[in-house]
Amino acid sequence: MSTRLLALLALLAVPTVAAQPTTLDVRALDALFASEATVEVNLKGSLLRLIVEASREDEPEFAEMVSGLNAVTVRVYEEATALGGLDAELDRLAASLETNGWSTLVRVRGGTTDEGEDEGDVWVYVYDDGSVIGGLAVMAVDPAEGDVSFVLIDGVIDPAQIGRLTSRFGGPDLGDATDR
Repeated sequence: MSTRLLALLALLAVPTVAAQPTTLDVRALDALFASEATVEVNLKGSLLRLIVEASREDEPEFAEMVSGLNAVTVRVYEEATALGGLDAELDRLAASLETNGWSTLVRVRGGTTDEGEDEGDVWVYVYDDGSVIGGLAVMAVDPAEGDVSFVLIDGVIDPAQIGRLTSRFGGPDLGDATDR
């Protein structure tokens, strides 16, 4: 199973999320690689509100889901451009999240295939203040795709909304399961 699929499944399993101010230090991530990110997404504030208003009429469920977000930050780097010590730096980033109150939701240690190929790793963290989940962070190393991905979602994520949206695109309908 690919690390991206596991990360997506973890995202879909997250309970309702409340806003938790968080930041992703992209300069620190950039310093881990010899080349720039191949994918950069920086959505916050007025850009997220623009998405909400632009989609409200045609996609009201999507607009409602996005309206609860404060920021979405994504970076994808080519793994081959990683500077030495990437594994140690990812472990350090994970430890930093845990020190700052984040909890491990999913940790997949891919290991190696029978042919000796690295299967990659996935870390999924949530910020839990005791009564609600307040953020989602994903780090994934996918040797098959040759990339390293970072995702930070800050804001309210309702899995029932995500379930209803994914079912429209051929994914599983999680609406009933998450409404319990």
